[in-house]
Amino acid sequence: MKHLEIDGSFVCYDDYHLEKKKELVSFLEWDYLKQIINSFEDKIIVVLGWDGTMLRAIKEHYKKNLPFLGINFWHKWFLLNSKEVIQPNMSYVERKYPLIEVEIESNGITKKAIAVNEIDIRAGNGKMISLDIALSKRQAINIEWDGIIVCTPAGSTWYNSSLGWPILPHTLNAFVITPKAPWKPKWQTPILINDSEVIEIKNVWRRLFTEIYCDGKEFLITQDWLQTDITIKKSKDVVRMIIASEYMDIWDNKVLQEQGFQVK
Repeated sequence: MKHLEIDGSFVCYDDYHLEKKKELVSFLEWDYLKQIINSFEDKIIVVLGWDGTMLRAIKEHYKKNLPFLGINFWHKWFLLNSKEVIQPNMSYVERKYPLIEVEIESNGITKKAIAVNEIDIRAGNGKMISLDIALSKRQAINIEWDGIIVCTPAGSTWYNSSLGWPILPHTLNAFVITPKAPWKPKWQTPILINDSEVIEIKNVWRRLFTEIYCDGKEFLITQDWLQTDITIKKSKDVVRMIIASEYMDIWDNKVLQEQGFQVK
């Protein structure tokens, strides 16, 4: 990912887009971009590209606690504004998006990571995985599936949706635990939980190593025969997303349009 600094604010974009997106090159060269940045009183992070670009920018910069202004230069997006609506000195709405925090203990080693969309847990070698899942140490279930994903409302538009499960409104204070090819319980549907819950997971069949991915990127692959304790919860950090006021209806309606609704 490439970074520019303009008057104290940051501009993020993927360099591999530049060969295919001449309009992105032009946008970077225009004084128009500087005008947009200077129309904000505080520093911001401008993300030019698509949702994947936004995910990478969040991972690198979320600790700065600056708002993200996404401007779309691709064909499908949920976390960016249309470039046609962004102008200097316009009004914006700030919306806070949750991050998922995962902590993994295995073989005496503890590792932590955050995700914007989902945590993906699966067994190694393409086998089925058996997991004990507890919610805030009160409720428990044992599952035998190909794996699970734990996703945010924003993340429900990605892997969760491709598995055939519902897309959640971005404003919902919830996470969803989504099964992948459930075996036991066989007809298990997605588990919708309040995002204040702490999810504790233990692998039961330790003869298989466990794979954990964050937002589609490999995070950790454990060794065979080891107990793996996984804790997933809402992070104390959030993503501050800037949305053009006149674009708010479109921003929220994209979730419904993805499920078949048409704008009248």
